[in-house]
Formats: sequence, structure tokens, C-alpha cells
Amino acid sequence: MDLRQIRYFMTVAEELNITRAAEKLHLSQPPLSRALMELEEELGCVLFIRGKRHLVLTAEGLAFKRRGEQLLTLVDMTKTELSEMQNGISGTLYIGHVDSNGPTLVAEWIESFKKLYPHVTYNLWCGNVDDLTDRLKSGLIDLAITMTPTNSDFLDGFKVFSENWVAIIPANDPLAKSKHEYITREELIDNDLIISSRRSREDEIRGWFKNFKKEPHFIVKTAHSSNAAKLVNRNLGIALFPASVAKNIASGTNVTIKKLSPAINVDYMLSWDNERHPNALTTKFISHIREKYAASEKGNQ
Repeated sequence: MDLRQIRYFMTVAEELNITRAAEKLHLSQPPLSRALMELEEELGCVLFIRGKRHLVLTAEGLAFKRRGEQLLTLVDMTKTELSEMQNGISGTLYIGHVDSNGPTLVAEWIESFKKLYPHVTYNLWCGNVDDLTDRLKSGLIDLAITMTPTNSDFLDGFKVFSENWVAIIPANDPLAKSKHEYITREELIDNDLIISSRRSREDEIRGWFKNFKKEPHFIVKTAHSSNAAKLVNRNLGIALFPASVAKNIASGTNVTIKKLSPAINVDYMLSWDNERHPNALTTKFISHIREKYAASEKGNQ
């Protein structure tokens, strides 16, 4: 198996059509078909079910596609690292982030880092903390913006941002019409709640309700906080998420935002694999963000 075969397979897996894949690869169909058959023979399994008009990935094909994406990402990252050793700070930085305030933070960082190192490019990936930890440990990303509680046994890092949680409430709910700025646990316990699907986050919220004899009812658990306002807007429940989620809600959305009492805080961390030494580009980026954070902390004193 070689990289050429993997790239051929990935193109066919994306197109699910030999003709379109061959055109994209600037090949004729026979050598492409032959390369796929040789790959299947080497792996000892069928990767595609051949139909009259299109292909369908088998279970083995889907598994190989996931591995193929990882292999090609690692190849690109290796090329970047070797380029840095020869040419200085350039190449591609692979950054993962949680969705809440992650997109805002990473956009700010890229903007400031680009002024110093204009030849660096970026590859961004969004996921929850567990997904990001897996990708860091697999070497598929260099850095990640995670949220507490982090997987501290596997990651190093430092705090870059902190915020409170809020309740996102349907505007026609009686709790939304209250004049109080805060909403309490007593007011929330009997409501349908929408929360993050991350297990540690659920445990944290359950702990917030620990003094009650009844269990909170989680009607929806979602990996992406961007779904929260849409679910609340359809009166499916009250969402409990970081305040930055509320800031990103589109105008005209029929929801009301209230702070929680007692407050729940969440910290955002810039994290990296604690067993892998960051390359030159990653180290420079970490130093840049550490300096930015130190400056902002000093300005807030």
C-alpha cells in the first residue's frame, strides 16, 4: 500500500463514481479501477459495492476511509514539520476547538498571529473535549481549545478565557417573563432541560442539582451548542450552556437569556498532548497566546 493508492481511494470514496473520480485525478478509468482492485487484494476485503451508476462503501470501506483521512493528515503535518526545520516559521497549524466560544477565540488568535507570521496557514476542526483529546493524542491536531473539566491526565495547557453559564428559555415560558435577572435551581428542576452530551458536563450539572430529591430531566443532549437556541426556539426545553452560546444566537430568535443562581463557571484552555513535544510552529503559537493572555490579565488588574 502506498500514498498514491490511498489518495486514489479517498477521491473515489468522496465521489462514489469512478468516472468523476478519474476526471478529478486526471486519470483514465482503467488504471484507477486497477489501483482500487490491487488495494482490495492487499487488504483482503471489498471496499466498494459496485452499482450501475455509483459505488457504495462497505463497512470495511468506511473504516478505511476514516483511517485514510488520518494517514493523509499525518503526512501533511509531517511535511509541515520538516518544512519548518528548513525554512523557519511557516506551514500549516492544525487547531481543534469546542464550539461555544472556541470559534471566537481561534479567529482572534489567527488574526494576531498572522500579522507576525503571514506565511502560516491553518486547518480548523470543531468537536467536544473528548473528540479533541483523541485527535491530540493521535497527532491529528497540534493544539485545541478545550473546556473544563478537561482530560488533564492526557493534556497540558493553560487557561485563556472564563465565563458563566446561562439558561436559554423559550420567550413564552413564564420563567422568561419574570423580572428577575437570575434563574434558580428550584425554578429549573421541574423543566425539560437541554444540555451538552459530554458525560463529564452532565455530571457537573447533576452535581449542581445534588441537593434536590428529584433528578433533573434532560430531554435533549447535544454535542454542539449551536443546536441549543434552535431547540429552545421550538419550545423543547430550557438549555443550560456557557454565556457565549447566547451571544451567538441570531437576532429574532424567540428566546430569553437569564444567568444562573448559584453561578456555574467554565474555563477555556489552550491544550496540547502532554506526551508529544510541540514542533517549532506550535511552540511559537503557544508562546504568542500565552503572552496575549498574560497581557489581558495584567490589563484587568
